[in-house]
Amino acid sequence: MKKKPIVTLLGNNSGRNLGDAAIMSAILDRLSAHVPDVEVLVPSIKPDFIDKHYGERYNVKGVDVRPHTISMRLLGIPTFRCLLKSDIALICDGIIFGRKLFSPHNFLITLIFLVPFAKLAGCKIVCFSCGIGPFPSKLSKIFAKWVIQLSDLVIMRENDSASLAKELGVTQPIQVTGDAAFVNPVSGEDAAKKLAQENNLDLEKPLIGLNITPYIDSWLTAEEQVDQKQLFLVHYADAVTEALKTIEAESGVRPQPVIFSCSPMDEAFSSEFANKVGGVVVDNSRYLSHDMQALMRECDLLIGMRFHSLVLASGAGAAILGLVYAPKVKGYMRLLGCEDYCVELKDISKPEFPKTICKAWSERIDLRNRQQKIVDDLRAGAENAFVQLKDRYFSA
Repeated sequence: MKKKPIVTLLGNNSGRNLGDAAIMSAILDRLSAHVPDVEVLVPSIKPDFIDKHYGERYNVKGVDVRPHTISMRLLGIPTFRCLLKSDIALICDGIIFGRKLFSPHNFLITLIFLVPFAKLAGCKIVCFSCGIGPFPSKLSKIFAKWVIQLSDLVIMRENDSASLAKELGVTQPIQVTGDAAFVNPVSGEDAAKKLAQENNLDLEKPLIGLNITPYIDSWLTAEEQVDQKQLFLVHYADAVTEALKTIEAESGVRPQPVIFSCSPMDEAFSSEFANKVGGVVVDNSRYLSHDMQALMRECDLLIGMRFHSLVLASGAGAAILGLVYAPKVKGYMRLLGCEDYCVELKDISKPEFPKTICKAWSERIDLRNRQQKIVDDLRAGAENAFVQLKDRYFSA
């Protein structure tokens, strides 16, 4: 009897962050479509979340890696058992980075043990549509090169990550596709109507999406950081409020602000921001990624800080304006050919920012069309990554 194919996902699989949840959802959906009999093992500190939301739709099992299982993040006996069973293991999303290398929240420090074990166990390692970096220390660069170089297949989600891998000294062939989140199955109009009703939004009137995170300068260099971190939220809110007043004066209609919170750690900050701009918060503690994307699709424009707020909004069809809280945001806007709609955080308090919002709003249809040409290619690339997995590992 033919052995059932088994795949392990190595990522931040808690479902706590919107981007991570969307990537996991996309992988489960597209991998199951291309390899119908596949079983997916997902080491997670929230295994019940996976089983509850995806267990009926896919052949997936959440594997508990909380501390009581003698695990640190992914590093522990449960993950080793998954690798022993699996044909391949996918390193997903952006977990290869060097910031706070020896922190329990850094995944790279666990991957340097898991990857060689997988190879010894006969489990192929695939860097699957990954984003990597930054690597502030020499040791983090060595570890990252080690992990990527040992992989059987290397697929990056954008050119910046591919270039960085080459700078690290990776000699493996590197392919570039779109982020796996681009093929997350977006829910239908009924989901958008349900979210709108539950959050007192009128879909007959225009929506402007907003995103904010308290991690204002954690990923930025000293030159890029804001001068008055404690006033960042105020400056951002003031700029949005000014822009909304200008839009209302020019069009006669004030767009409804919808703040998309991408993590439980962002919710308090998002609520404070919503109070200042007269908006509502839609958060991923209450809603799944594909339902939030259904509401993002209704937005004429989304202004986002977190990388995946921008990826998911543009993937759903909204025009986006990026706020650079991390280098990957600038990289994504550059990829879309929209660096003119990419704002450094230190410039939030300047009078040009509300004007940039108004300009993006007035040009939102052209901006969307401009961005969607690239997004369509990225979506096709993301889908092709799954085709490659099937052809390379599961075609026999």
